[in-house]
Amino acid sequence: MKKATYIFSFLLVLVIAYACTDANGEGGTDEDGFDRKTLTTSWVNHLLIPAITDFQIKVNTLHATAISLTDAPSSSSLEKARASLFAAAKVWQHVEMFFYGTSFANDINTYPIDLDRIADNIETPVADINFNRTLLDGTQGLQTLDYLLNGLGNKDEAILTKYQDVKYANYLKALTSRMKTLTTTIISDFQTVKDANINSIDNTISSYFSIQINDYVQYTEKSFREAKIAIPSGTRNRDKFPNISVDPSPQATESLFSPENSKTLYLEAYDAIQDFYYGRDYTTGTNTTGLQDYLQFLGATIMVGTNDISLDSYIETLFETVSAANSNLGDNFFEQTQTYNSNFDAAFDAIQEFVVAIKGNAISAFNLTIDFADNDGD
Repeated sequence: MKKATYIFSFLLVLVIAYACTDANGEGGTDEDGFDRKTLTTSWVNHLLIPAITDFQIKVNTLHATAISLTDAPSSSSLEKARASLFAAAKVWQHVEMFFYGTSFANDINTYPIDLDRIADNIETPVADINFNRTLLDGTQGLQTLDYLLNGLGNKDEAILTKYQDVKYANYLKALTSRMKTLTTTIISDFQTVKDANINSIDNTISSYFSIQINDYVQYTEKSFREAKIAIPSGTRNRDKFPNISVDPSPQATESLFSPENSKTLYLEAYDAIQDFYYGRDYTTGTNTTGLQDYLQFLGATIMVGTNDISLDSYIETLFETVSAANSNLGDNFFEQTQTYNSNFDAAFDAIQEFVVAIKGNAISAFNLTIDFADNDGD
């Protein structure tokens, strides 16, 4: 569900307000002795800003190639636009968790898309379309561009013919231009609250520290586990979930009109989840500070069977299990979800164990509160 317009910025304003009320001007304290600002600094300077900056570069290129395509439709200009779209979509997988649930994220990557409304929009003068309306989330962003560049016809010649029509050309350019504007705005908004966020480290649900960890958990649950795996594969339609009946939904696959890219995008998102946990720099891959460091500092443990083991080492084994399950998934999720596929069950189950460890055990170790509700049993 889409939140109020750019609620992310609103939450950050709340963070500033809270920070200003702290007697020390530090937005909270590190009551357990761990320097939480090393974490918030790592998130902001080594993950969020490098990733969103890279995304901005990719979006600018995408817009330029869209203009080239509409100015001179050809096989070459179409391929360049497709390549720039794929490049932007890969980077987006590293960005979304930092803007989870915001209008920005919904406008950039909502799927499945709404083909009927897209058709209506194409017939409507661009100036008359209000893309800020929630019901138009599925008519813009990366997945709609996937349709416009890959799904308008069965062959490239048919797609190129569409762009001889100014209506299609105008819609394509409007969407890439909007993505440029949205990305520039969100970067500017974040820069105004960057320092306040880094300093907002207490245990209240309004602190940046709490908000970002909660968004990480929710992103892993909803955007990674559910949207990329559970919904298209219908993996909940098993004896393991007797009260839920969900058939495979191949049409819900990310990158539906270029499904050969679906696993690549999934693995990019998985890399982003691991980068956040281990504290790996987006650009260089070198370690900074991550949740792993915090759990190790706390000496957090978990009971597995009759053994009490470190939570960090347990999570490492969970990542290994997810990676092993991922290796059995083919590149094209659309093809693999036409019928029941147990490989998606294995991937779902492995991710689910990680979600439980983070959402339950790690959140508890950090003395934080889950700030969202769901009914999926974890």
